[in-house]
Amino acid sequence: MSIKMEKKDIYIGYVGELKTYDSGVRKYSISFRSEQLDELKKYLTSRNSVNIDFIIKTDDSAFMSVFNPNAAKPAGQGDKPASKRVTAKDDDLPF
Repeated sequence: MSIKMEKKDIYIGYVGELKTYDSGVRKYSISFRSEQLDELKKYLTSRNSVNIDFIIKTDDSAFMSVFNPNAAKPAGQGDKPASKRVTAKDDDLPF
């Protein structure tokens, strides 16, 4: 019996070490090789963009995670609006 495993998270690119300057500025260098840029094109959204999260862990190490718009959505999460507009009816007023 074979189980098909789907890759849940996509990590592409390189995040360098944290650099802190005397001014208090903190900086990470981020780089991509040309083949990684080509790979990112697989994850274009319907708006023709690639969404990447830059995550900084509590130990100040960091990484990037690429959103996969082609991945199956978890059960119960469809294309529903983030919030619903509530409208009041005039005949529901208590006075």
